Amino acid sequence: MKKSLIALVAAQALFAGGDISPVEPEINLPDEAVAAAPARHYNAALKVGTLGIGADISRMVTDKIGLRVNINGLRVNRAEDLDDVSYDATLTLLTVGVLADYYPFDNAFRLSSGAYYNGNKFEGTATPAATETIDIGDNTYTGAQIGRLDTKVDFNKFAPYLGMGWGNKAVEKGWGFTFDIGALYQGSPSVYAKAVPNAALPQATKDQIAADVEKERKQIEDDVTDYKWYPVVMIGVNYTF
Repeated sequence: MKKSLIALVAAQALFAGGDISPVEPEINLPDEAVAAAPARHYNAALKVGTLGIGADISRMVTDKIGLRVNINGLRVNRAEDLDDVSYDATLTLLTVGVLADYYPFDNAFRLSSGAYYNGNKFEGTATPAATETIDIGDNTYTGAQIGRLDTKVDFNKFAPYLGMGWGNKAVEKGWGFTFDIGALYQGSPSVYAKAVPNAALPQATKDQIAADVEKERKQIEDDVTDYKWYPVVMIGVNYTF
């Protein structure tokens, strides 16, 4: 009897052209769940500050964390005094970094950390006039004796960064404001110095100049040893697309 009842139901379904395959339930997500997943776009920024003229490209990888690539550069020529010696100096700023931005709140405030390639350096050349006197080390020389004095201040190429700021949260398309404040750890600067004295000088005088230049180098190194942290303040505009 039970088999006959099952056969009768099956026959009626086939005769009526019915579909007896299982029906998958339809799942509708609440509107709130759909709205809770923010769009992730790219953000580009132009800025200016203590690292020179800079540019960012960034993107959110989670709701709270973004990744950012930053490049900055500038070259400035100016007169500069180091340990009472006047140099025609060139300051070169060049940094390229990869940063992680953490957004703890539901706004554009962020905490940032990462690392930079640090190409910042100072190069100077002193070329006193022939009759001008210049103090180097423990002695005084004329420009005719000293010829030319070259110096360079360099830093660690790898520089960790810590900071905070506002902006670059690539969620909503459009223009925005960006701001960074923090510091690069570039280590104790390395100082190089070399004199190119008059070739006609006696060898003893050349050796004395070389010894005094080394004293000058050490004095400059002592003067700049506290510049292990480089302050970073950058401000600019950005656009999310």
